[in-house]
Formats: sequence, structure tokens, C-alpha cells
Amino acid sequence: MSLLRTAPAPKAKFHGVGPKTTAKMRALGIETGSDLRRQTLDFLHDRFGKSRSWYYDIARGRDERPVEPDRERKSLGSETTFPEDRTDPVQIEAGVIAMANDVWAWCEKTNSRGRTLTVKIKWADFQISTRSRSMEMTIETGEKLHQVALDLIRSVFPPPKGVRLVGVSLSNFRSQIASEVAELPFRQM
Repeated sequence: MSLLRTAPAPKAKFHGVGPKTTAKMRALGIETGSDLRRQTLDFLHDRFGKSRSWYYDIARGRDERPVEPDRERKSLGSETTFPEDRTDPVQIEAGVIAMANDVWAWCEKTNSRGRTLTVKIKWADFQISTRSRSMEMTIETGEKLHQVALDLIRSVFPPPKGVRLVGVSLSNFRSQIASEVAELPFRQM
């Protein structure tokens, strides 16, 4: 896997390696994660100062930051890879509905609701497309989740090439209490 992209505005693949560091690494002949892993800590210290340990560790898959298992969830999704590339809209829609059902089951289990629905499509050539819609209010029913997910996937029909994978994710969560309060009518006194 390449550490750096070769696009005109390069972006790093590792957290903490931005455009300036990317350019500096390229000038030093560091183009991939393997190139970075071959460097000694002393070499990195001389060229990157206090960031040396971070680059040294990430190239080796080390990250000592604590895991926060109880942090607030920002999104939830489910995706499936088809056994073969699909071009039939009915089969593609069935995959989207199955993934929406997985997401809705989690929403029901945790009493969570979100406002933004995203459908992910991985094409036969492994390019990825996404379609997303943010609602004014949270999505409150499985039927609404299905409707929005189908509207999003249908925006790419007829598919220009085979579909390898579909995914559905929900984000922009609001607590159930906050959305209930938002729906209460205002009363003037």
C-alpha cells in the first residue's frame, strides 16, 4: 500500500502526514510505507525532529493512544460484497434493503436516530461512489430509511458498470430526547 498518493495535490495515507510532510518525504525518497519503515529513528530525528517517533511507529503499525470503546458513535453502517458483480437494479436494491435493515435493527436496539443517510457503491473496477442525503429531522422509521436508501441508489441507475458492493450508513445522530423535544409544538402564554 502506498503511503503517498501521486495526485497533483498529494494526501498522505497515514494520520499526521500532510502535504508539506509528504513533499519533504518525497524529496528524501520516501514514497511508500515500506520506504518509511526502512528509515532509522536517528534518520527521522535529523529530518523531522519531534515527529520522528510518530512516523517511526506508524510505519510499524504502532499506536499507543488509548482505545475509547465508550465514546459517542458518529455513524453506523453495514455493507455487503456481492458474490459476482451486479447490474440488475432489482438485485442491487435488494442488497441495499438488506443493509438498511441491519442499520435499522441497530437503531431500534439502541434507540438511536440519525439525520444523514449515505449509500456506498463499489463498482466492478473498484472505484467507489457515495450518495448522501441529510434530512431536517431524524429518520424515525425503517420504512423511511428504506425509501431514502432506495432513492439514493436509484440515482445511479442504470448502472454504468457492474456493482461489486453496496453499503448503507447513518450518521448525524441526535439523542431521542432532543428530537422529541424538537417536535413539540410551541405554545404561547
